[in-house]
Amino acid sequence: MQQKLKIRSRQDIVPLEKAILGQYYFPLQDYLGFDEKLAMLFQSLPLRLSRSSPQPEISFFLYSKACERLLIPLLLHLAESGILEKNGIKLNLVVLPGIHQLQLVPQTLEKLSSLGITPQANYLSLIRACLSPQNKGVVFCLDHRELYEFHRCGVDTADQLRKFGVKTLSIQHGGTRKDSVKGLASTVSDLIMVWGKRVERELVQDYGVDPQRIRVVGNPLHDVLNTLDPEAALTTLQKCYPQVQPQLPHKKIVVLAACLHTEYQGYGDEAQLYRQYIQHIYESLDFSKVLLLIKMHPNDQRNPNLYQQAAQEFADLDSVVVIEPEVTELSVYALLSIADLLLTRSSTVAEEALMMGKQVVAFDLFEDGPSKGYKHLEEYGVYQTVYADPKPALKTEIERMLLDRDSDHSTTIDLAAEFTYALDGQSTQRAVDEIVQRLSVR
Repeated sequence: MQQKLKIRSRQDIVPLEKAILGQYYFPLQDYLGFDEKLAMLFQSLPLRLSRSSPQPEISFFLYSKACERLLIPLLLHLAESGILEKNGIKLNLVVLPGIHQLQLVPQTLEKLSSLGITPQANYLSLIRACLSPQNKGVVFCLDHRELYEFHRCGVDTADQLRKFGVKTLSIQHGGTRKDSVKGLASTVSDLIMVWGKRVERELVQDYGVDPQRIRVVGNPLHDVLNTLDPEAALTTLQKCYPQVQPQLPHKKIVVLAACLHTEYQGYGDEAQLYRQYIQHIYESLDFSKVLLLIKMHPNDQRNPNLYQQAAQEFADLDSVVVIEPEVTELSVYALLSIADLLLTRSSTVAEEALMMGKQVVAFDLFEDGPSKGYKHLEEYGVYQTVYADPKPALKTEIERMLLDRDSDHSTTIDLAAEFTYALDGQSTQRAVDEIVQRLSVR
């Protein structure tokens, strides 16, 4: 009953919102809670009366975990840079939890609080931008018309802002996977910040995106790659999992970057298929020579834990270390820094491993499975896709990459430039500079 009353209250206030806001009403306000809608409505009244707001403003718009992952580092860097105070720029953070159940992580909330930034759960700052678009800009992630049902919030919001002349800018999410690039090509924002040269080429050559809309800045998340300390990672690994210490001197380290078993949806029983996937990997490894580190996906199934369950039957338990997402001191990047080989199926981690000079085997049960989105990485010579049939193929490829000293796995291509501009630790700064410059708020 209480839930029905809340929904009814939200619906009842819509005519009032439309009457007061008129053309500045955002249809996606329907996702807001009643309290947020009412507070925004009262705050909007003086805005409609004053209209002009010459102060420059940059707003970051978040509605999913992907938005949080890419945009929060940019916002924090901008807030700490001194640019805001120097130029009199107001910084806004819009976080809409009702779209994809987005909840900012506690560490982020603490950092925002220390910087005096309060996330807004409504469209007030965006309405203010529409009322006075001069020197107003909004930064997005995932405002793609492709797969509109998932990106509707970003698409419709960006469309509304652009209608009033508010500057919009979006940053790439996802790597060079074909469907990711196709989605990026349908970005609504005026300008698109991409990570590397490969995506820039494909956007222009394959999808006809105007080169003037594209800026190559690198991936802000890759700024940590040139600061990784393999010795520190090994120390942390031994501290967290003491059983690995006697194995390290004589074993190769293989890292498995886990993918969600739901990626096999449509092929049958996806959970059972993923068990077969894990079993095949275990049976293809010589645990007398290999230590397997499994970095679980944040949304992986926990109970039962498929990796630990299968290890009891098909692996040497001491040689399989299942690292749960909560073990943040052992990030996938830290693990890559000590890895001899990465095993994956369909993940941007493969690109990051290649940039770090690691060899990669992409294993999939099916040729038309999720791995097909990254098969183009075989162009770089240190990436190989293997399937479950014939069964010895995975074991053979792992041994070739790990143990065949005569094999040349090198490449002359600048992989950092291809995937993330440069591993110079400056991608965040480049993106922030682009935001400030292109939104004309210097």
